[in-house]
Amino acid sequence: MAISKITTDFLSTVKARSKDAMNWFRNIVKQTQQAVIPGSYGRKELMGDRNVGAVLSPEIGKMYLFQYDAKYKEVLPYWDRFPLVFPFDETDNGFYGINLHYLPINQRINLMAALIEAQGQKGSKLNDNYILGLSYTIIKGFSPARKCIKRYINEGAYRKSPFYTISGQDWSYAAALPLQKFVGPQPW
Repeated sequence: MAISKITTDFLSTVKARSKDAMNWFRNIVKQTQQAVIPGSYGRKELMGDRNVGAVLSPEIGKMYLFQYDAKYKEVLPYWDRFPLVFPFDETDNGFYGINLHYLPINQRINLMAALIEAQGQKGSKLNDNYILGLSYTIIKGFSPARKCIKRYINEGAYRKSPFYTISGQDWSYAAALPLQKFVGPQPW
């Protein structure tokens, strides 16, 4: 089976960008602090270049990074304080998502390539508007994704920050960075 150009482009940019990934992340942190700390989300400082911005509600099929405090942390063996998530289903007080941090970086990149190939927008480019067509039915067909399925509660005490939207152009940066911060032992 031939791999699409969009998947090939994603895989080649992961390798090419791996050295620049930390600088990309530092820049996002700086811009997010400038935009969010004064109190308004999505200000122009954050919207420059191809930064999509901070939002209060995630959209299914886009990628987000945010700070989280697990509601049931006393009973969980481990959990991720900084999830990197593709939401795939809404709940009354949050959402279900694939947290890529529950996979080692190489497996994370392979899963993302498989999802882009199978569920990405055909004939499109990885950009600010790129969305994966995700649902539980689709995700359960990708065995590495199963252990990444997590439920997130939006109540203020649990979600500690807005959702920072990561442009499709920057998925390769985000996938290659060890941004996870597990409370408890790492799952891999």
